[in-house]
Amino acid sequence: MTTIRISPHVDRIQSLSPYINVYDSEPLRSLHKPPSEPSDFYSNIPHIAPSQLTSHADPDVLKWTGSMGYGARHMHDKAPFSLWDEGARKFHFPTPEQRKWIEKTYNLEGYQFKANCCYLETGNPPKPVPLTLGCMPVLFVGINERPNALIPNAGHYANPRIKDPCPHISWPPLSNPKHVHRIGILTALENLVNAKSITFLPSMTVVDLVHDDNRIYNAKSLPGVVAGHSTLYHHDASPFFNEMRDLQRERRIDPARYEIPEIGPLPVDYTNYLKEVPSLITPGVRLTSGRGAAGTRFENLSQATSAGIRLRNVTNGQDMMTVANHGFSFSSEVYHPGEEDGNKIGEVVSRYPELDVAFVKLAPSEAHKLSNRVYFQAEPPVRLVSADEIKQGSWAEVDGMSSGLVSLHCDGVALFRPVRPPGHPRVSFSEWKAFNISQMFGAVNDRMVDGMCGAPIVECETGDVLGFFHLGNGSYARSATLDDLIAEGWAVV
Repeated sequence: MTTIRISPHVDRIQSLSPYINVYDSEPLRSLHKPPSEPSDFYSNIPHIAPSQLTSHADPDVLKWTGSMGYGARHMHDKAPFSLWDEGARKFHFPTPEQRKWIEKTYNLEGYQFKANCCYLETGNPPKPVPLTLGCMPVLFVGINERPNALIPNAGHYANPRIKDPCPHISWPPLSNPKHVHRIGILTALENLVNAKSITFLPSMTVVDLVHDDNRIYNAKSLPGVVAGHSTLYHHDASPFFNEMRDLQRERRIDPARYEIPEIGPLPVDYTNYLKEVPSLITPGVRLTSGRGAAGTRFENLSQATSAGIRLRNVTNGQDMMTVANHGFSFSSEVYHPGEEDGNKIGEVVSRYPELDVAFVKLAPSEAHKLSNRVYFQAEPPVRLVSADEIKQGSWAEVDGMSSGLVSLHCDGVALFRPVRPPGHPRVSFSEWKAFNISQMFGAVNDRMVDGMCGAPIVECETGDVLGFFHLGNGSYARSATLDDLIAEGWAVV
């Protein structure tokens, strides 16, 4: 089958801004190798021939080369050098000769190398835009548009002269701390702060402090080094994640600035893929909730999000489709693509609110049409991975019904204390929820984010499912890790 969206305007969103036009030279087609053989599942579907499930893309074209962590090289990265030192596990600054090549090749007005990403200032970005420069993540920005510094509100609490509360905890550089490390750090900080989350980034650790507990912290009263890593503290009503954005760049690449002449700004994919040949439901298609109950304020409202993936429980053999839980908060009915112009394909039967995931039991007439085999221009999903398996520095993709293909760079991991009602017993650190934190390399605004929710985030080349798109601010994305689903025996079919 074709893996192109039938609505071409959605795929065009990512080519509107010249500063993020990554795949304009590969318009509207998948770049992924199809599986070599169909699974038994597909061979048992009489109305779908194996040839219909084969991508029409050039099988020799690869988006990435090298290890899928730090040091991976994007297909448009033509630098005759690498800035990644695998032995030292770090990037190095360009040599004078390398700087000359960069300045000449990209006609730069300025550049900045910061936090394992380089920012190149130009009034004429290359076409197509590479995602790496010498294997280092790269963002092209307008002239004098320097990136915002990620500085928490209340960074003055940190004091590097205070003794590290857990010097015995360590992990390799430019990697995520494992579960045991994260729990150990929270335990070491327990008597020093009242934390609601902790975020581990390549250049620092940020502890988000509870803001409304009347607790007072004096300047330079908290350790500035925790587990050997520079540590800062955020103390504000707005969580630190909300500060992790570059508004200047977001305005530069906002698709709402550019109109698609045929239909205006910000299209979504309304295609009914059940009416196409073959008739399939795949990750990233448009789903709509039923309307709210009569007599409620939701009775005339419905919500639209993107489809997730097909999972099977290895213990009981049940098959389910994942969706964004919040997209079906006032109705359990699931339609594709909409209630008025589509089919009711199933109902929500179970929910994981803290993961923003819900399970849909598809109607018998539609269940056999749910396919993980293709995912438009993104990597098809292969397996679920836990938080400890997510590799910092790896590249992933999400292809939502309102965005088309967006690339994500896995920058770190965060732990959040689950929300509980007043008087609830203390939640142990082992019950805090882990979230993957990724930098977004794509044109996304707040309106588009709503439609992307529920779509799987899949690591390039491996097919590992890192989570489902949940929250994005245009600069960074946050998605719950899937440890709970894996523990219950769910796996990609």
